Amino acid sequence: MSANCIEKQRGRRSGFILVLGVLMIASLLLPAAGLAIDVGMMYLVETLLSAAADAATLAGARALSRGSDDASQRANAESTANAYFHANFPNGYLWTNNLQLTSTAATDSTFLRSITTTASVNLPLIFMRLFGISGTTVRASAKSTRRDVNVMIVMDRSGSLANSGACTPLKAAAVNFVDKFAETRDNVGLITFATSSRVDVAPATTFKTPVESTINSVVCTGATSSAQALWQAYRQLVTLNQAGALNAILFFTDGRPTAVTETFPIRSSSSCQSKSAKLGVMTLSYNGSTPVSSQGLYLQDAPPQPLSSDLTLIASRTNCHFASHQDQVSSDVQNAPVTDYWGNSLTTTAYRTVQYSGSGLDVSQAQNVENFSTNAADHAALRIRRGDPDPTQANRSLAGVVIYAVGLGDIDDVLLKRMAYDPSLTPNPVAAGNQGRYIYAADATQLDQAFTAVASEILRLAK
Repeated sequence: MSANCIEKQRGRRSGFILVLGVLMIASLLLPAAGLAIDVGMMYLVETLLSAAADAATLAGARALSRGSDDASQRANAESTANAYFHANFPNGYLWTNNLQLTSTAATDSTFLRSITTTASVNLPLIFMRLFGISGTTVRASAKSTRRDVNVMIVMDRSGSLANSGACTPLKAAAVNFVDKFAETRDNVGLITFATSSRVDVAPATTFKTPVESTINSVVCTGATSSAQALWQAYRQLVTLNQAGALNAILFFTDGRPTAVTETFPIRSSSSCQSKSAKLGVMTLSYNGSTPVSSQGLYLQDAPPQPLSSDLTLIASRTNCHFASHQDQVSSDVQNAPVTDYWGNSLTTTAYRTVQYSGSGLDVSQAQNVENFSTNAADHAALRIRRGDPDPTQANRSLAGVVIYAVGLGDIDDVLLKRMAYDPSLTPNPVAAGNQGRYIYAADATQLDQAFTAVASEILRLAK
């Protein structure tokens, strides 16, 4: 065959390959590239649609706390969810149209409500039109649930708050905290404590007016009876007995525990007319930050707010030294029993070292009184997180209670981390139950932020 013929055949083959290549690009590669573009658009729309639905239900679940009754709370939740969806999914995104959006709040069980957001949108396709497919519908759905909350506010109202100017900011922060929860569904109660403590408002679903008005009337005066106030809060939750709800305690203090409630034995050498053991609150006096002497004995039940003082001596004190000189209580009291009136141990956790006197603890050393008062608070928090039986409530108990602690100023932050089982304290020598959180406020201006952070954490766990 001549060279000329061979060249002609090569030319024909090259032309055939070129045509075949063009046909392959037109019939395979271009549709594949077009499909990739359309699928990519579908993926982007579905991702944003799902993210918007998630954000909508989370915001809607938080809004279930707004409103005076269930119907208004559901309406607020649904409108909030829809608003958040539109804020996160722009109208006409990637040429989408015909957006269909539904948010529905519902009661799933006794202590559980939910909000479900369902959305769909039409997405025009570009290259798939060549195959007769002009568009597709992209759908997304999300659901968030919210457990009802039972929260006891345990609020320090000691005199140091008044001295530092923090009493008024504290009350404002506490009121804002209360506003975060839903009436008719959540239960909120209040305990205030200083030398003594009291259940100012028992937990109830109609709580905003009584709790907020009591908080606004608080007068800050007295010592710091932490253990008693904590256990009283636990008693209220045990009495409520709603294990299916989220049960929490918000404990606020600006100081170290300085008081304990016990049945104190009286010395045989005491001048007291009656030598029978006396139930009361022992506290201590300070010179600056240094404990000076034990003081008491005071009534354990505070008078109603507002009060000028809760330093009211017990009635059974005739001829006692402390009746006229309160800092001489150690002349009458033999020692402090190792367990307080509420069943909290003054020694078990061994957080603070204590000195003994006979079968009890030495009350003549002021620092020792602070130490065993601190141990009592530490043990009370441990018992609450463990869900221990309450001997004052027929040994009933409640598991799953979460403790949150807010500290202001010069406090024992390690103690508060132990009490709240804060994850930042590793290891925690008294680890038990559910982890809470400890938040420190360096000054009064940070109180509202600290209380809001606790409310957000509680509501996050409720969802």
